[in-house]
Amino acid sequence: MTALRAVIALLALVAGVAGLLVPQPEVFAFSSSAALLILITGCGAVAADALPLQRLPLACSVLTLPLAVVLFRPFSVAPIAFAILALQLVALWAARRAGSAVATTARA
Repeated sequence: MTALRAVIALLALVAGVAGLLVPQPEVFAFSSSAALLILITGCGAVAADALPLQRLPLACSVLTLPLAVVLFRPFSVAPIAFAILALQLVALWAARRAGSAVATTARA
């Protein structure tokens, strides 16, 4: 799960930086490639969060999918990409927090 989130976060970061630095028509090459890979990897993240159920990471993964579809559109690439990055960082934080809570409960 962490590897999937890291890939999605890295792709979103690349698309966001490209959205800030590359002019409008050319940025579509970066954003569309990143969007396709985020969509495919995001489906894997949804499946990984659904079994076993992790509510907040699952919600973040599900919200990533429509944002990836919107990232295919050639407008406002940077805000959409950074929103995907923020969702993945929240999901990583929630998954780690849940993992440490389970480990603490298992020790007790």
